[in-house]
Amino acid sequence: RIQILFERMSSGPWQNTLKRLFSLSKPTTIPQKSAYNRSFSAPSQTTAEVSHPGTTDLKKRVLIVGLGNYPAPRSRHSIGQYLLHHLARQNNTELVNKRFCKSHIGSFNYHDCEVFLLKPKRFMNENGKCVHKAIQHLHIPPSHVLLLHDELDLPLGKFKLKNGGSANGHNGVIDVQDRLRYNDIKRIRIGIGRPEDKNDVTDWVLADFTKSERHLITVMQDALSDLVYRSINIIVTPPDDKVELKKKARKVKKEDNSEGNSNKNVSNPEVS
Repeated sequence: RIQILFERMSSGPWQNTLKRLFSLSKPTTIPQKSAYNRSFSAPSQTTAEVSHPGTTDLKKRVLIVGLGNYPAPRSRHSIGQYLLHHLARQNNTELVNKRFCKSHIGSFNYHDCEVFLLKPKRFMNENGKCVHKAIQHLHIPPSHVLLLHDELDLPLGKFKLKNGGSANGHNGVIDVQDRLRYNDIKRIRIGIGRPEDKNDVTDWVLADFTKSERHLITVMQDALSDLVYRSINIIVTPPDDKVELKKKARKVKKEDNSEGNSNKNVSNPEVS
């Protein structure tokens, strides 16, 4: 009886109703965006490609951050971002706006390393927010972060690599250390000198470079870039390899000393 009833309904005026019911019962598939598109939502402007996490060896990833005061790009406080732009030009990469970390990001390959450049779009004392978001997304450990920032205690034209330690009152470095909960961040301190009046420090760091100072920065930017590349090698070198390199250096030094002593012993009898 049920079969007869079903045949009558499927051939009669109920036919369209049954079709609609069966079509609604089918599961609908919604196309999903890839993980790349979900995490890197592209802004309206043209953007460059940024590598997706997992495409390279994560141990060979380095994040270089140009600390600065984004609203004042030509100020002494933003000299780290000036150098970041120079690195981008050297490696033919574009710094592109990325909303997930409110920064401009670029990337390039250096030997077997993948290097990311980060330019925060915040005030100096909030740069750490951008750095924290970036390392979370790119899966980069704090030990593989290199900061470029201004340094009052070094004269203009001088720069040094520092492995962690005190931020020396630098608000940008302090914010990065606090948000990453890591105080051993490697950083390159770029000298901007101190003003004659110690009370004018705030105005000094927020002021633009003079014409002669900009010329000096242009002259030294290649040497600064060389220090950045050497720092990348230091960061990605495994601790065991560093120990081995130190042992080899000591061994070579001892051999040099022993050769020098043996030469003295041989020559002494002849002199005497």
